[in-house]
Amino acid sequence: MSRLRPAQIVGAWRLVRWEVVYDGERRTLPFGADATGLLTYTDDGHMSACIMAAGRTPFSTPNPRDAAADERARAYDGYFSYAGRWRLSGRRVLHAVEIALNPAMVGSTQVRDARLSGRRLELSALETVRAGTRFHRLLWERPRPARARRG
Repeated sequence: MSRLRPAQIVGAWRLVRWEVVYDGERRTLPFGADATGLLTYTDDGHMSACIMAAGRTPFSTPNPRDAAADERARAYDGYFSYAGRWRLSGRRVLHAVEIALNPAMVGSTQVRDARLSGRRLELSALETVRAGTRFHRLLWERPRPARARRG
């Protein structure tokens, strides 16, 4: 396989599917089959990834800080995001995390194996957890250009 070039992935990508495979067997969709997400790579080396479950329940109050702890916990559990700098290393994309919903990710480097096929980008990573391993496979698709509006 040839090396990826930055120009091939710069831009916006929409989430198609996020699948996690545990120990090569059990499969899950962390935010469900209808999850939505946006992944953005800029040509100056910044990136941002946001994913959320469909049908998240709005808070019972206009100000999220006034919402009950269980409401805030459900909102946290249905959303994932981080941002920072990115670079390529062969067929891998490295994300140097500067900002994240999960504070433990700040300062980490998230390494993703990358495969590009037409308008689709697959990012994957193997993660070791207490119970064994889990393999994350995220499929992203480049959105079609918006049609110009006629005045």
